[in-house]
Amino acid sequence: MTQPADADGLERLGWTGFRGLAPGSIDPDPGLNLIHGDNAAGKTSLVEAIYFLARARSFITHRTARVIANGQDAAVVNGRIRAQGQAYRLGVGHQQGETRVRLNGADTRALSESAWLLPIQVVNTEVQRLLTDSPDGRRAFLNWGVFHVKPGYRADWRRYRRALQQRNAALKTGHRQLSATWEPEMAEAGKRVDDQRRAFLAKLEPVCQKLWQQWLPDRSIEWRLRSGWPDGSGLDEILDTHRDRELAQGHGLYGPHRADLRVLADGVDATAQLSRGQQKLLVTAMRLALTELWGEQRAGRPVLLLDDLPAELDAGHRRALLDYLLCTPAQCFVTAIDATQLPLEAHGQWFHVEHGRVTAV
Repeated sequence: MTQPADADGLERLGWTGFRGLAPGSIDPDPGLNLIHGDNAAGKTSLVEAIYFLARARSFITHRTARVIANGQDAAVVNGRIRAQGQAYRLGVGHQQGETRVRLNGADTRALSESAWLLPIQVVNTEVQRLLTDSPDGRRAFLNWGVFHVKPGYRADWRRYRRALQQRNAALKTGHRQLSATWEPEMAEAGKRVDDQRRAFLAKLEPVCQKLWQQWLPDRSIEWRLRSGWPDGSGLDEILDTHRDRELAQGHGLYGPHRADLRVLADGVDATAQLSRGQQKLLVTAMRLALTELWGEQRAGRPVLLLDDLPAELDAGHRRALLDYLLCTPAQCFVTAIDATQLPLEAHGQWFHVEHGRVTAV
């Protein structure tokens, strides 16, 4: 995979006080970056730092304070990013329970102001949890997927969430008339959110199918989006019909905030039909396909983090995955304990991690 020297992506990454990493910085390759080192050397912390820069949170824990290294007061990650031909300076820090994001020297008001710079996906040894965990993760997959390809999605989702919160407050206090007042806006914004999710999935599915057919040739994979309210009815009708039930519950029970993406294998829920290894291949294909779609839409140079996954794949699937990485439009960071698991000696930039110190090889 050869990228021009001025290609979009993460050009420089620096960190202090982050996990077990010694303070340092790297200049990543615009295409492929391969990271090796012993167990507990800090490889995962390095890719976690990239994710923290992109999303202002960890992909390992919901408690952001845990990214702060022992004995330190704060964790700070800085990056220089080229996006759409321009250079940006991005910094994310966490201290005393507060996460702060600064873009080109100014505080941001919302994560969406900076998140577009690094459309990011993680593929690790727990990747199958997208299927096995609660619908929250699958909704997040949908929301971030649409966010990077549909410019108006953020405004529609925020509008829907605002109407939902106001209506929930009215439902909680038993205020029937006030809850009804918010329903038209909630229904209109909710339909726009659902329509954009469906349009996004229609574009993503053929990209997924290409990988599914290659990696799981004996399985028929498909998905179905559950909107969050009964099929065949408008959200406005459902909110009106079920208002008494929602008043009794004290919160909204219908809408895109209750949506779920159900993935099927041979017509059965994939978690019941596929082995753990097959589930990992299925979800890996979904995340790789998403970065491919982002690249095609030119929404920003996608970043793909693959943390120790090659160790869990057989030789055939490992080779197929590595071959894919040589063609993907994403900037890739791949970790492994043993460099021989990544037979790509002639490609990209290599880094070695030892006792928290990262060295370019």
